[in-house]
Amino acid sequence: MFTNIYKVTSPTVIEKFVDNVELETDKVVVKVDYMAICKADIRYFLGARDKNVLEHKYPLAPIHEAVGHVIKDPTNTFKKGDKVILIPNSTTKENLSRDINYRCARPDLGSNYALNATFRSSTTDGFLRQYYTCFPSLLVKYNDKISGEIAVFSELLSVSNAALRRIDFSKVKKLALFGDGIMGYVVYVMLVNKYNDLDITVFGTMEEKLKMFKKAKTKLVSEPCNEWFDTLIECVGGQYSENAINNMINIASVGADLILMGVSESKIPLNTRLILEKGLTIKGVTRSNREDFETVASLFNNEEFVNDVKPLVLSVNNINSLNDIYKCFYDDINNKTVIGKNIMTW
Repeated sequence: MFTNIYKVTSPTVIEKFVDNVELETDKVVVKVDYMAICKADIRYFLGARDKNVLEHKYPLAPIHEAVGHVIKDPTNTFKKGDKVILIPNSTTKENLSRDINYRCARPDLGSNYALNATFRSSTTDGFLRQYYTCFPSLLVKYNDKISGEIAVFSELLSVSNAALRRIDFSKVKKLALFGDGIMGYVVYVMLVNKYNDLDITVFGTMEEKLKMFKKAKTKLVSEPCNEWFDTLIECVGGQYSENAINNMINIASVGADLILMGVSESKIPLNTRLILEKGLTIKGVTRSNREDFETVASLFNNEEFVNDVKPLVLSVNNINSLNDIYKCFYDDINNKTVIGKNIMTW
């Protein structure tokens, strides 16, 4: 069985390849239905990473946010036609059993921190393809009544859930969320649907974007802040990480927890004196594990949760050619004002 797979071969160049889909007795065959583009995909597409890194990445199929349906399952884990979320990260039991990775067994961390974990569209080819095979453990079934264009946000939501696992909510009194982009919004969605009595303030730079955070207090970062927060989450990333994290340090109360989620390609100078004076704890979060995807799949049974996710769908685009893929990439690249994504489907 053959499938088309699309790979970034150099900055701003995507080429079509033909891949052999081997039908194995221990793997599920999935038709990929919906895909969403991540900022990491855009960095690889634009070549906006260190040249030495890119030399070892290309050619690389992008996309790690995808859902599909089961075509064939020799393991009988799923039924034909089951809607499934594709998990992009995987580890082997051997990796997890090594002493150096013992912390991965902690419930606030997880298998995605294993040193030899692989990740689609980063260390191995992503889901920009029509058919895909994998072990059943790398698929999570979701409610058939939920449209794929909504479910495709599962990976982003799962990362948000992974971040929340780093927080002891029994001690949270006031929470500050920095970032009015899509990552900030999905963290907000997880917060208000799992912990609906929290005192949340969202800090951002655009009033129009902040209007989407309807169940939280909002504040422009340019405005003075005279409040103190015991838990602060950063969802900014990029060149603005420095200002965001140092603003968080400034308004953090003594002993506060800072959760960092934004990715920056540059080293970020931080106010270490104030970190030490206040006794702050900083935790980094990257990716997610199967349990996070299962949590998201369960939340899709909640109508209010689904309604909170719906505004993120800016458009649904049928992919019939390379030009259609290019259009979706550039539409997402050029979108600076609206929270959401342009979804791709075959």
